[in-house]
Amino acid sequence: MTIYPDFYKDFQCKADKCQHTCCAGWEIDIDEKTAGKYQTLPGALGDTIRENIIAVAGTWQFRLRADDRCPFLRQDGLCELIRTAGESVLCDICTNHPRFFVTVGPYELAGVGLSCEKSCELLLAGSGPLSFHDEDGTKVTLSSLLQQLGLQLPAEDLCYQRGLTREDAAFVLDCLQQTEPIDAAWTAQLAQLREMQLAADAGVPQVFDRIYQYILYRALEHVPVHGMGAVLSYAQLNTDFIYLAAQLTGQLDESIRRWSEQIEYSTENVRILLESLA
Repeated sequence: MTIYPDFYKDFQCKADKCQHTCCAGWEIDIDEKTAGKYQTLPGALGDTIRENIIAVAGTWQFRLRADDRCPFLRQDGLCELIRTAGESVLCDICTNHPRFFVTVGPYELAGVGLSCEKSCELLLAGSGPLSFHDEDGTKVTLSSLLQQLGLQLPAEDLCYQRGLTREDAAFVLDCLQQTEPIDAAWTAQLAQLREMQLAADAGVPQVFDRIYQYILYRALEHVPVHGMGAVLSYAQLNTDFIYLAAQLTGQLDESIRRWSEQIEYSTENVRILLESLA
């Protein structure tokens, strides 16, 4: 049985309207089946693809340009492979990103990663608590999903805990400082956050409950190894960080997206945080 968040089926790639393309700055692995197809693809398209892929440690990848952009990413932000041959020519990661599917107990939990600006827009567009549905369209609350997974939690653990203090903020930044930085801008922002004065009268929008709940949902796959307590602390800590970053920048959606690049899409950084909170 697959579970989806309430906005999942509304996702549609922004393509050339995206300001932060997923076709740049990331290694793009090619699954074995598609790599085999590329090796035998006839014509000029097949020749061009083969000229722009490379085997690294036994895995085929697209050979990124000097600016770390996919060789098939056009200047207008569109994909030359899709424009030439349609989506069927894409490898699995290009077809599915930013979607994820993880198995937790008897369920497959699906969602979209928050490094994608469209995913952030959809998460923030909703009102009220995050909800889910199954393949039949039946609504599933976070509480009922946790119960079905054998995880009994008090109601307060299902919402973001407000009231962040300076000491709390320092702890959050100390934890994030332990992670491997994605780039120099991330490190610089951590330094800025340490100097920032918390606004005493700053209210916390209701949407932070949805952010917290989504991070919690995304991390449920780690409960068997790290325990529910660490996963709850992980969700709280990362939502605290997003709150701090949004206070600094005034951009909640971009604060979520950058957090996701640094943490959600780094298995090593997720592990570092979970182990530090266990």
